[in-house]
Amino acid sequence: MRLRQGDKRNPTARHQPTQLGRALVCLFRWRAGPPIPTSSRAGRYWAYLLAQGRREHWEPRKLVLLLVGCLLPFQNPAPAQVREVRRVLVFNDFGSMSSPGFAAVDQAIAAGLEKSPYQIEFYNENLEATLFPEEASQRQFREWFAIKYRDRKPDVIIAAGQASLKFMVESHEKAFPNTPIIFCGSTEEMLHKLKLDSYFTGVWAVAQPEKTLKAALHLQPATKHVVVVGGVGTFDRDTEGIVRKGLRNYESTLDFTYLTDLDVATLLERLRHLPSNTIVFHTSIMQDAKGTRFIDATQSVPMVASAANAPVFVLDDVDLGLGSVGGDLLSWAATGQLAAEMAVRVLNGEKPQDIPIVKSPNVYMFDGRALRRWGFKESNLPPDSVVLYRQPTAWESYKWYIIAGIALIVVETLLLFGLVWHKVRRRRAEHKLRESQDRLAGIVGSAMDAIIAVDEEQRIVLFNAAAEKMFGCTQTDAVGTSIDRFIPQRFRLEQGAHLRRFGESGLTTRSMGPLGALWAVHANGREFPIEASASHVEADRRKLFTVIIRDITERRLAEQALRESEERFRLVANTAPVMIWMSGTDKLCNYFNRPWLEFTGRSIEAELGNGWAEMVHPEDQLCRDTYQEAFDRHEPFQMQYRLRRHDGEYRWLLDIGVPRLNPDGSFAGYIGSCVDITERKLAEEAMAGIGRKLIEAHEEERTWIGRELHDDVSQRLALVVIELEQWGQKHSKSEVDIHEHIGHIKQRLSDLGKDVQALSHRLHSSKLDYLGITVATNSFCREFSEQQKVEIDFTHEGMPRTVPKEISLCLFRILQEALQNAVKYSGVRHFSVKLEGSSAEVKLTISDNGAGFDQQSALSGRGLGLISMRERIHLVKGELSITSQPAGGTTVYARVPFEAEERRTRLAG
Repeated sequence: MRLRQGDKRNPTARHQPTQLGRALVCLFRWRAGPPIPTSSRAGRYWAYLLAQGRREHWEPRKLVLLLVGCLLPFQNPAPAQVREVRRVLVFNDFGSMSSPGFAAVDQAIAAGLEKSPYQIEFYNENLEATLFPEEASQRQFREWFAIKYRDRKPDVIIAAGQASLKFMVESHEKAFPNTPIIFCGSTEEMLHKLKLDSYFTGVWAVAQPEKTLKAALHLQPATKHVVVVGGVGTFDRDTEGIVRKGLRNYESTLDFTYLTDLDVATLLERLRHLPSNTIVFHTSIMQDAKGTRFIDATQSVPMVASAANAPVFVLDDVDLGLGSVGGDLLSWAATGQLAAEMAVRVLNGEKPQDIPIVKSPNVYMFDGRALRRWGFKESNLPPDSVVLYRQPTAWESYKWYIIAGIALIVVETLLLFGLVWHKVRRRRAEHKLRESQDRLAGIVGSAMDAIIAVDEEQRIVLFNAAAEKMFGCTQTDAVGTSIDRFIPQRFRLEQGAHLRRFGESGLTTRSMGPLGALWAVHANGREFPIEASASHVEADRRKLFTVIIRDITERRLAEQALRESEERFRLVANTAPVMIWMSGTDKLCNYFNRPWLEFTGRSIEAELGNGWAEMVHPEDQLCRDTYQEAFDRHEPFQMQYRLRRHDGEYRWLLDIGVPRLNPDGSFAGYIGSCVDITERKLAEEAMAGIGRKLIEAHEEERTWIGRELHDDVSQRLALVVIELEQWGQKHSKSEVDIHEHIGHIKQRLSDLGKDVQALSHRLHSSKLDYLGITVATNSFCREFSEQQKVEIDFTHEGMPRTVPKEISLCLFRILQEALQNAVKYSGVRHFSVKLEGSSAEVKLTISDNGAGFDQQSALSGRGLGLISMRERIHLVKGELSITSQPAGGTTVYARVPFEAEERRTRLAG
């Protein structure tokens, strides 16, 4: 079972003996007097205290037990059995350092779970409701816990405290569905309007301040004033509310003062000047009016009890023993024990709804020292009261020493009987000792680590071969000298004191000194770091200290190299143009570089583990399966998915991961890099769309040409043929008729020629080849205006005599496409076309004052006009800009730089 280390300041954790010690204490209590009755509440609580080993002054008994235990036969332990694993998750409102009460609950739960037939995986989390009471912080804790245990579902959850119970009530269906919940450490009043469903059962803490006040009035009948002290924290306010409600019936007979909105300094000053016939009722102070936070049991209670000039009564058992008198107290440990018993029942198959909710056992408990301080008589205490910390009588103080003396006499008698038998075995032992010494000498001599033995004056008496090599000094030269010669001057005082302390304690030690290690000095003056462990032995009635020394210079260099390597890696990773991540053998990510964090805009704590997956697009969550499958096979992988950027936009990433190996070749996890490929994917999609549109455009152009030839030119030619045939069949063939028919057919053929010429110009302008861009543009504008019945104002300025053919064709096609789009979509009948040129460039401008359009919509539509214009201008290394907005007109501007023919000729000459 994995347990968290307890709070050293927790009063319930003081004097915690081992299981053997607890059993022996119970044995001596049973042998020393009549059995403790368990029929009453006090008796049951005493039995629990015995099980926990909380009674004082039991150390002398341990000596007797040790002596008796030497005479008892040893028993072989039962063979270990493999048990099924069950997970138990405990949520606490406060950590063990913040609340001794919750520390006692944790210890009782851990002890109770040991009684289950399963191997318990014990997980312990706390919400730190004292240090982080803000709702936002608590919500982040809860969200993190839900993510943390998403893939490790507990078999049962124990919620200790109000905040933990609220967390479970509000979130268990979503975060821990179908998981049984055992609650404790919270009163039913603190639940407020929350409702428990069938997955909940547990222990309600019961605060009965009226019973404590009633006991206080029996101890101090002249009481007139009651001062209730408390803090401003959430837990403090809830506790104060319970106390106010419980003491309401006494407000008509006593003067109540509530000091619950003060800082601690002001509160203590008020408590020093209380009127006579007053008692103090301490509720809880975990935060004062200035916002300072306290540990109630170990900080607030002692301060209140020492400052008050009146007796202080409390609510729970962890507040006892530091100056308070006591009262009807809630037992945190007993509450945790009941919760653990319920958890074991659930693990054994019972359903929570079949286990009734119970209330915690309260016990009248009082501090004997505080009773004596205030002159209170134990005879005035309620029945079944438990009194702790009594001053023992002389017999109670020394009876165990007397018993120990008698036991020693018995042991010495037994030892005398065994002395003769030991003499027989002594010679055998001496012979084996000599053999052992010989073997030891061989081991010491061949050891790879330096072994040095010194006496109590720190003079060297043993110096093995490894020490000779390490320090550059022979054994003959070293033996008899002080070990200080091998310690650098600046460390001799500290390391000598360390060795002396070791000699006084007699404990084996391994120590790290200044600069991260102990230091030694070679005979040539070179200092080097070492690691040393020491132990002591008795030889020839002398106490010798054996020091085993290892030179860790190479290890230090390796560690430094490793740190430098890691620092270089992080520096390179954080400056790399790609996003880098790493994961361990548990498949959870443990590193993200700065570009990753800048991309997501989140902290590294939010990304660690599986937190990064929260930013993956819901449709791309299958990428986690790809990662899991590759991880299981230890194979490289490559995947694409969308990750949400800090501005909320999802971007496509190409993620490439490869396995990492340790220096010994073992698997260490994965390292991966990600690049943003959104633009590339958009370009690929655009290119695919352009190819489709080009094919469609070609087909449309062919269809249009075929339709024009078939529906217009062919039909008109056929009509001319028909008219000629009809004219030939007429009988009247006068000269007038012939002349009229010839003129009519001539006009039709002329119109047909013009239309064929226009079609030819659209496909290819011969004027562009022979007369240049300026003439071709002017001619096209005139013909287009006549054909479409629109007005086109054409102007030109500074055009060179020659423009490269590919540039002329590009600008001509842009002119055609722009004018056709303008006539089709602008909604106006007047347009402007302007050609401007110089020896270095040509500029074309087509503009109108029409309806305008949205460029993004046009580019993403089915049309190819804008795309073809951009592609054409790109081929001649020119620039194209389109300025347009709905109802704001449109301007198409094309600019192509070039080197004129005459300039090339001039430069060549």
